[in-house]
Amino acid sequence: MSGLNNVDSWQFQHKEQLKYRTTGSPIFRIKIHHYPSYRQEVTLIQSPRDCKLLHKKLNSFFIFNKKVNPRGSIAFDRIVRIKPIKRQLSVTDNWGEISEMLLEERQKYTESSHYWPIQSSLMDEIVNDKWFLIENMKQWVKNASLCVLNTIKIRENQETRLGAQRAILHGIGDCDEFTDLFITLARLRGIPSRRLTGFYVTDKGKSVEGHAWAEIFSPRLTWIPVDLAMNNIGSHTINYVILKIEEFNPSLPDYQVNLKHTSIVHHEWIRPPPKVMPFD
Repeated sequence: MSGLNNVDSWQFQHKEQLKYRTTGSPIFRIKIHHYPSYRQEVTLIQSPRDCKLLHKKLNSFFIFNKKVNPRGSIAFDRIVRIKPIKRQLSVTDNWGEISEMLLEERQKYTESSHYWPIQSSLMDEIVNDKWFLIENMKQWVKNASLCVLNTIKIRENQETRLGAQRAILHGIGDCDEFTDLFITLARLRGIPSRRLTGFYVTDKGKSVEGHAWAEIFSPRLTWIPVDLAMNNIGSHTINYVILKIEEFNPSLPDYQVNLKHTSIVHHEWIRPPPKVMPFD
């Protein structure tokens, strides 16, 4: 995080393109996730053509809804300025006790999924460890973090997201697997948790990579960031840029392409990494 002391915000320039060919001239409905106004101030400088910006709960997205020619491409160029809202928990902060969590809040986050397999027998050994029943939330998170780090011993980028169960079986993973395993353990313990995805920016914008991390809900402090891949608990810094929040759907695609009429379509989404420029 050195060299970022004077950086206040980032300008992201996206140059994305959908190349396609279809039968007939269908109506395309395309949904593209946009940076939400959560833990960050978002200013849209250039909007993609023919798109409408919508908001649903915590997330934002563009909608393209238009009849297209049988063959061609659609550009989704856009420029966005993002100012992350920094937050750093104090070592003296009281995170509360897990038993303070309202039953209603716990029950919202109990569904098992491919990525968060809370009903998997592979979790039994972890659940039966003494540390798992600790009531103090801050201490529980520290122990759960050690468990995840000791389970995923090999850090390497994965071509596809493995999920918590395969991370346990193979002991390998990247930020996705660290996040999915932590979320699974938190939900097993009755702690509301969710996944954030977006970008991690380093070296004054010279390096930007797709990233995933978790948040857990504290009865005393609301949502707390937990990024085990970056060894970061409780801090939201200038480096984190949020694209979408996965709370009840464990895998929201960055974009979706749907047709309003039956048609055969072949498409390719050209998505180079965004160009990033720092502001201070």
